[in-house]
Amino acid sequence: MTNTRRGAHTALHLASVAAAGGEREARRRTPRPPPEPPAWLIVHGIGAARLPVRVHAGDCWDARKRCSPLSSEEARRALAEGVPACPHCRPNAAPGMLE
Repeated sequence: MTNTRRGAHTALHLASVAAAGGEREARRRTPRPPPEPPAWLIVHGIGAARLPVRVHAGDCWDARKRCSPLSSEEARRALAEGVPACPHCRPNAAPGMLE
């Protein structure tokens, strides 16, 4: 292969790699919908023990940074064990939560 052919072949290869990379980049930049919020959250206190402070519905506006997601069963158990419910979203009033 002569130098001009090799150069043309390399340029073609680089162009195809760049095109594929551009497509990948475009897919990566395409905004994805935000993940669904968890159904229930529990707020933990500050300190080494980090005891549970309050149970929230997953979309509660008053949920803070120290939250972790809960399953329905875990939320039900926390409320039954005396962890207070958020007075705004009232997870204890949800159907089937405390029966």
